[in-house]
Amino acid sequence: MTLVGHLKFPAWILAVLLTVWLGLAPAALAQDIVGQDSKRAESVAGPYSVVVDAQTLPSLQSVQFFIRITETSTAAPAEDLTVTVLTTWSGSEDTGENIALSPNVPGLYTATLKFDPGRWETTILIEPPSGGSYGADGFVFDVPEPTSDSEAGFVFIGVAVILIVGAGYLTWRIRRNQQARDVARGDAPQ
Repeated sequence: MTLVGHLKFPAWILAVLLTVWLGLAPAALAQDIVGQDSKRAESVAGPYSVVVDAQTLPSLQSVQFFIRITETSTAAPAEDLTVTVLTTWSGSEDTGENIALSPNVPGLYTATLKFDPGRWETTILIEPPSGGSYGADGFVFDVPEPTSDSEAGFVFIGVAVILIVGAGYLTWRIRRNQQARDVARGDAPQ
């Protein structure tokens, strides 16, 4: 086999990888994961200092909340609290409650909430185990109407086509090599 023959297969793999990367790079950049729509609010609610970071994810019609609560007097993480994100939609007077997840890290409460399109107002409600409740500043979010992401569809179709063509090529190559070995051994079909 010549040098060109040996380089065909690696060049083909490189071409496939380059094609996949060129297809996925714009799609990854188009996602709203980077944090350009992040918001932060810092407030004191009763005996607690509250820092709320929120990241909007418009393509998912969601908002991720990261709520850090410390005791104001000691700066120690506040534990055993019930943290609720109160939501109000500007289109009606209906309100909703979404209890944040229990903290994985002491004092850090997280939640990802899905919203219908429109303007939403949020408030953070903190309830200690001893009773009572404290309100902390939240945010106002504009959740856009969902749009179809045709780029992601094209990337999916492109990757599927590349995988099918690659599988077909490998099958053809294996059969051709098997036939060449059979001919070399003298077992060729007649």
